[in-house]
Amino acid sequence: MAAKTVEIDSISYYTLVEGPADGKLVVLIHALMANMHIWDSTVPALNKAGYKTLRYDHVGHNMTPAPSDPNRSFHFDDFTRHIRHIIQTRCPNEEPYALAGCSIGGVLVLRYAQMFPGSAQKIISCAAPGAKSLDASKPKWASRVEQFKAEGTVDNLAVATIERWFPDPCEPSIREKALQITKTCTLPGYEICAKCTTNYDYSGELGQIQKEQVLILAGDKDANIGPREVLVDVHKKIKGSKYVLMKDTGHIPPQHQPAEFEKILLDFLQD
Repeated sequence: MAAKTVEIDSISYYTLVEGPADGKLVVLIHALMANMHIWDSTVPALNKAGYKTLRYDHVGHNMTPAPSDPNRSFHFDDFTRHIRHIIQTRCPNEEPYALAGCSIGGVLVLRYAQMFPGSAQKIISCAAPGAKSLDASKPKWASRVEQFKAEGTVDNLAVATIERWFPDPCEPSIREKALQITKTCTLPGYEICAKCTTNYDYSGELGQIQKEQVLILAGDKDANIGPREVLVDVHKKIKGSKYVLMKDTGHIPPQHQPAEFEKILLDFLQD
């Protein structure tokens, strides 16, 4: 296990590389309001299978602080460049074999394939909120940011988030760990990422993803991303992509149904 801080655009990203040094590199990108620990079950499974993993915390989440420049604004394109920089800094002269992302991480891995075509061989987009901002979600994000500001604490927002993310059936221990993870999100981190979530549109470029094998994964009980047809549409626009719908699964499949998720992931990586 090797932790290191990577600097770019006033952000000091906390990053972690694990697994065999000569293994194929799999980059893992977490959801907004979560942190790298949503992958705590996934990483050992990947390492055991011979893959090296790289994960990090988003800006203002867990071990990555808010930007040193409080006036700096960001877009998902910036975060995608940051992913590239993190990879090149932590694993010099090495291209990733795969990128897997959950929620906004699922958007970022698709954008990575658009901005850096052919860099990765496989892309796993999990529970992404579509290839463009959903108009219906914009008032929700604004309301949540205002709640965070007004209350001065993440606690109530965290509880409500876990209720949405992990519908029954779900082990209480899974919800409890996830709750502790969400409580590591700061207001600056939440607000920055929420603004990015309401300000992107990559739908017209999905057809450009041609050099990578792509898996689009959704949970059948995920009420957090809007209509499931959104992800079916993403799948249809990426030629040759694969679509998997996980049963009894909410917004964070790597935590909600880890064993099934890891089997799907490893089968796709080894195909």
